[in-house]
Amino acid sequence: MKSKPTKNRRPWNRVNQQVYSLSTCDNKGNINMNIVTYATPATLKPKSYVIAVYRGTKTHSNIFNKPNTHFLLQGLSSVQTKQIRTLGQKSGLKYDKVKYLTKQNLQYYELKNESYGYLPDCGFVLLCKLTNSIKYGDHDLITADVVKIVADNKEANLLTTQELIDKGIIL
Repeated sequence: MKSKPTKNRRPWNRVNQQVYSLSTCDNKGNINMNIVTYATPATLKPKSYVIAVYRGTKTHSNIFNKPNTHFLLQGLSSVQTKQIRTLGQKSGLKYDKVKYLTKQNLQYYELKNESYGYLPDCGFVLLCKLTNSIKYGDHDLITADVVKIVADNKEANLLTTQELIDKGIIL
């Protein structure tokens, strides 16, 4: 499929970025996932990421309203494009993503009293711990240290924003 021209797009919509998903748990252990395109590796030592988390979302609530500040950062692969609309365009506050996610053959990572689900066939899954946050605009910019590589599929074709544009899913 031919890429849509970038000349009519604003500068921040011209960058081809990797697509991620955060897997978080609420205080009752319910899993939620979202879509993240504003994320980047930040430091080598310690390994860390900077991630923009939209305020007023279930993901934001799960990260900031509980004492355990761990979550999974999933590097999505091209086979997961069919899940983008549900994970990214439906609110976990209004839509039962738990019910949807249980049908996705989730794999689980256990940490203390919590079970974090992640999608099969991801390019990688990282256990991260929130280290800091800054309120900025309609997002909170968080820094998170990578605690552990949970899964690493080096054969996966990592999903990018350009692929989502080409398939008519975004923009």
